[in-house]
Amino acid sequence: MIRVIKHILVEPTADQLPRLRRIQAAVLARFPDATTEIVPGLLDDDLVVEVRLPLLHLLAWRGAREAWGDFRPAADGTPPEHPEGPRDAGTA
Repeated sequence: MIRVIKHILVEPTADQLPRLRRIQAAVLARFPDATTEIVPGLLDDDLVVEVRLPLLHLLAWRGAREAWGDFRPAADGTPPEHPEGPRDAGTA
């Protein structure tokens, strides 16, 4: 299976580790056949969620990524809504 590698950079903040977990959960909920791994970023404290996405999901990735935003909680502390993003047509 051909896979595309996508990177989501997570800069060092107080909520870096929870954000990494939210990102991984959102990706796997939306694309169950993808794999994720946390890898070092280019700068010392940056971390990257490396996503290996089956090529057939590449077009759906764009819409999902836009819907996810930056995975930060709202100003009032509530988590982002619907982190899984839009679904493909025909899935529940």
